[in-house]
Amino acid sequence: MNAPRPSPSANVLLREIEPQDLRTLYEFENAPAWCAMAMIKPRSKSEFDEIWNKIIADDAAGISKNVQKAILADGQLCGTIGCRMVGECHDVGFGLGQQFWGRGIASRALALLLDLVPTRPVYATAATTNAGSIRVLTKSGFEIVEQRASEETRRYLACDEYRLILR
Repeated sequence: MNAPRPSPSANVLLREIEPQDLRTLYEFENAPAWCAMAMIKPRSKSEFDEIWNKIIADDAAGISKNVQKAILADGQLCGTIGCRMVGECHDVGFGLGQQFWGRGIASRALALLLDLVPTRPVYATAATTNAGSIRVLTKSGFEIVEQRASEETRRYLACDEYRLILR
């Protein structure tokens, strides 16, 4: 039986990612709709676990410059959100399981994350076809500053993308 879906006015919280979250997060991230929306290629379970176990361990050891959180709505795990250092820039990213899209959860989670990361500017990148993420970012004050073509990599599909900034 599926857990009840959070209401549109769900109470959204951020917390540390825990090892028991990884199975659900893997299912979210490797769903065809998520991959198409984010223009990413699915990862193997072992590659996913290696990356996320390192994130969890680095956070626990206090050695990460990144902020990575689980998103909960009405106590239910919905996805992840984070801000990582890319060179000298803070870069924000987020993702929700498809069943949580379109209900304001990402917007509320982004506001909470931006309270945790007061440094400005903060950047974000989104495929030009990812209307939902672009809407979340622009509602939060991000501005599109560049459109560019990105090449295919081991992780990402080639696509047109926007670079956004929150000053």
